[in-house]
Amino acid sequence: MDLVPTIFAVALVALTIVLSVVGVQMVLVLLELKKTLKKVNDALETADAKIAAIAAPLQKISGLASGLGTGMKVFEAFVGWLNKDKETKASGKK
Repeated sequence: MDLVPTIFAVALVALTIVLSVVGVQMVLVLLELKKTLKKVNDALETADAKIAAIAAPLQKISGLASGLGTGMKVFEAFVGWLNKDKETKASGKK
């Protein structure tokens, strides 16, 4: 009967050692994951800054094109108004 408690004690010690090793490995894996995620975050921030630097001039060009389009519409309206004024003066003189 002394054999069963001894086997249980040995099994308990073995399981404790195995679980301790697994726990330490889990901590090491989590630390490595934290480092990797920090590097990924830095890379994404750098990419975001580069994309913003590229997009800003394109937005300015878009605004310039929109402004030119609006300016052309105003100019066309002004020329139309001048032509209309000339037509009314020409028809009034006859």
